[in-house]
Amino acid sequence: ASLCRRWGGNSDAALSVDKINANNLYKDRLRTIELKARQRVQQGRDDSLTLSSIIRFFQRQLQTWPETRQRYRDLQQVETRELVTDNITLQAQWNPARIGSTGAKIDPKSIAERPCFLCAKNRPQQQMHRVVDGKYELLVNPFPILPVHFTLPTLKHQPQRILPMYGEMLKVAEQNKDVTLLYNGPHCGASAPDHAHLQSVGTGYLPLQQAWQRLSRNLVEVVKDDDNGIFLVADYPAAAFVIRSHNQSVGERLFRRLYDALPPADDDTEPMMNVIVWRVDDVLLSVVLPRRKHRPACYTAEGDAQYIISPGAVDMGGLIITPREQDFRRVTPELILGIYRELSLTPEQMQQVIERVKSEKSKLQTSNFKLPAPFAR
Repeated sequence: ASLCRRWGGNSDAALSVDKINANNLYKDRLRTIELKARQRVQQGRDDSLTLSSIIRFFQRQLQTWPETRQRYRDLQQVETRELVTDNITLQAQWNPARIGSTGAKIDPKSIAERPCFLCAKNRPQQQMHRVVDGKYELLVNPFPILPVHFTLPTLKHQPQRILPMYGEMLKVAEQNKDVTLLYNGPHCGASAPDHAHLQSVGTGYLPLQQAWQRLSRNLVEVVKDDDNGIFLVADYPAAAFVIRSHNQSVGERLFRRLYDALPPADDDTEPMMNVIVWRVDDVLLSVVLPRRKHRPACYTAEGDAQYIISPGAVDMGGLIITPREQDFRRVTPELILGIYRELSLTPEQMQQVIERVKSEKSKLQTSNFKLPAPFAR
């Protein structure tokens, strides 16, 4: 990099300080990931899904798939904006390549009429795969949001459901603290609700994670046993619970307890939710964002009232993806806070969930809980 010369006519010859800093941060993160990967190889800890093996797979895929390699390079030029709220600084990203996912038609007729793009027989010939735990495939996402972005579809074509996959989220996060797992419910941002899949990105990119140290100071206990439990993330602008656990089995038990307390979906699939899982030290964190609606009213509005924003786990984690430039330029913190309120469970529904969680027979201790301000709005 030190030998690189920027000629006066080049497109990056006169970048702003903000853009230079953003590009340098992107490159530094990739260098850090690669350095950690090499260290793991040298230490003999290159096991099934470690950072080193993931990054090597990622790099091989980019070498053999020029179109996808260019999209990851283009991420360095993607514009972002900060959206400052009282409790957290959100981010908006202008990413035209994501229009296919944001605008995906997921009604039964549309799904029946198109081939499943996660099934091996329908994927591009250049797309490499790696089998994980005998049930999943690791695929480089060809339309990335973040510098390292994977999709993990199940080997078997089956509907998108969280219960069979939640344990895998915990397992992968437990193996590697640099990996964050994402789940989008069939009506909560999944562009392929007919084929079960997870997504994986680097840890620390989402505003939710960047603010976690502060957000975690004001968690409100719902049920707890030692350092395990279910808590309300009281200061987050979207309705959110966090499950803290020190191992996969405890985490799965707590998640099932919360799952059973959530309102059932109208179509009897599963409760509407997004899930974000990562590890901090020896603690597994699962942020569950319960929802009551797929897309906000502004998505189908007309004229200036329309914003093509269709939130999935990344958006609910504070990184708002806007494929259209006009939406990116106009989006405000107030608009996003309104979208969160529109899509999330209401305070009354959250209180009902909390009471149901507490009423379940368990050895966990429960607290006398009422929704705190400012969440009870």
